[in-house]
Amino acid sequence: MNTREKILKAAREAFARKGFNGVSMEEIARAAGVKKALIYYYFPSKENLFEEVWTRTIDEIEENLFKEVENEKSYMRKLKKFLRSYIDFVTNKTVLMELIEKEKSSVVEEEKWENLRERYNGLLSKMANLIAEGKRYDAIYEDIDPIAAANLISSSITPKKKGMLNNILSMIMRGILKEK
Repeated sequence: MNTREKILKAAREAFARKGFNGVSMEEIARAAGVKKALIYYYFPSKENLFEEVWTRTIDEIEENLFKEVENEKSYMRKLKKFLRSYIDFVTNKTVLMELIEKEKSSVVEEEKWENLRERYNGLLSKMANLIAEGKRYDAIYEDIDPIAAANLISSSITPKKKGMLNNILSMIMRGILKEK
């Protein structure tokens, strides 16, 4: 692993554990095994470092979730694969999901994170498009708002026990899917 990647890995873990405001560049440097000045060589500021970590996190989530379903022909299998992939991702990539959970409200609310908010909203839009597709196939109730459903999925399926996640998944499926 090169130096830049070590810094990003240490930063991701630190931001997930303590949040953006709770961690210093010195702590990240210690965790990465580098001098603080070297972090600034790669990232001009803590904000730039966080932006890179956030963007990579969203990229990894999207790659894992949507790669699984892109070639699926049956909508029901596609939705089930997507939700199962989401649960697997949440339970297996806890550091990434803890980062999202810890910093999501800051990214969504604070002006300085406009680019990161757009990136996160892009993820939600992809999820909403999957729900809208289900409406076109008459598999999802017509009165379900795809954006609201995407927000429900993203906020209710967070790092918890896998059994609890499966129960949440079942409730979401029963709440949005028409009975067939």
